[in-house]
Amino acid sequence: MNLVKSVSVVGILFLAACAHKPADRVEGLTYVGLADGNTSFVRTIAPKNGQCPQARIVKGTEETELILNQNKFDSTVVCEATLPEGTTSVVVGERRIQIPASPKRIVVFGDTGCRLKGDYYQDCNNPNEWPFLRIVKAIQQEQADLIVHVGDYHYRESCKDPVKCAPFKDTLGYGYRPWEADFLYPAATLLQTTPFLFVRGNHEDCQRAHEGFSKLLTPLGENSCPKFQDTRYTKFGSLLVVNFDNATMPDTGLDPKGSEMTMWREHYRKMIEQIKTRPETEVWVVLHRPIWGLSPNWNGPAAVLPVNLNMQLLAKEMPFPKKVKFVFAGHIHNTQVSTGKRPVHVVVGEGGTALDHYDAATRKLIPAGFTVLPSTHGYMVLEQDAKNQWVGTVKDAEGKANYKCSLEQPQAPCTLQ
Repeated sequence: MNLVKSVSVVGILFLAACAHKPADRVEGLTYVGLADGNTSFVRTIAPKNGQCPQARIVKGTEETELILNQNKFDSTVVCEATLPEGTTSVVVGERRIQIPASPKRIVVFGDTGCRLKGDYYQDCNNPNEWPFLRIVKAIQQEQADLIVHVGDYHYRESCKDPVKCAPFKDTLGYGYRPWEADFLYPAATLLQTTPFLFVRGNHEDCQRAHEGFSKLLTPLGENSCPKFQDTRYTKFGSLLVVNFDNATMPDTGLDPKGSEMTMWREHYRKMIEQIKTRPETEVWVVLHRPIWGLSPNWNGPAAVLPVNLNMQLLAKEMPFPKKVKFVFAGHIHNTQVSTGKRPVHVVVGEGGTALDHYDAATRKLIPAGFTVLPSTHGYMVLEQDAKNQWVGTVKDAEGKANYKCSLEQPQAPCTLQ
């Protein structure tokens, strides 16, 4: 079979409730990343014998061959091709990935990697401490037709403790093996069946894991590290999903008249103008750093802190058009919903890395219009109710529904299940 070494190994690992071990390797994993109509892509990682497979694409009733060209990331072969606009499914070997014309069931999650950095140690081999494999298993049961990852795939940067770090010494740094351990292997059973929309996170910036993000999860053709990537516009009938890269934008305030803020202002302005001219009637914006998110104060008295003052300034200067219904983000490691005279803003950053918790004193300071759910690893499932309104169900690492958020009824968006 044209996937992991092998799919049955993944199943056994799940059934045994084991976590990812350094020896686990991906072989022949094929997946689809959605972007603009003419930049969506298919990739196969580490093909058998180093030879790129042939893909078949379906457009309507026509099926044609697609040649995958060979590239490399680190010492690993990456086979890749751009999908022709209008592709409805991709077939490689025995695997078929269907691209939905209008997604009905969407999973959103982010911040999935296992945090190893200096003195900070998250036990990547403990499925209770790093539950990404458990989350992937739960998401498999959702049978989603689209998955949105809101960034931060890679957390295995460095590790100081010679004893604790010994099991991970071969999967630290920014090369292929850390990417394989932190994302490709644990996510393989989702990647092989469901198209993804990949958002760049701050862990994928130019000082950290951008090369892997570029070689593995972005449209083809990016040979250097940009301050920000081009905004992607993914169309699903009347729904437009806008992938806006703000991964490298500082959370703290920039000089509003300075050169860096001028650069970001132009990047943001282009997105707003493009949204205005597009014919789609419903728009979702996905990005990594939240616009209206709250973080606990880690280095002082109890407080809730706005996460990105720069994005808030831009959104105030150039408000989103009314057809922008939702903004989805990660970066904060919990789940939040905020409402007001703006699009509903959802943070879903509980995909596996260490969580951000709010103690009782901090919770008392959460302002009106913000719902901060208790921190629990998991994901959100989006689907429409009988009134065609989007509902987000927040589920834990086992797939148990904890909260239901009526996102189009902002007066009381989330209820305990």
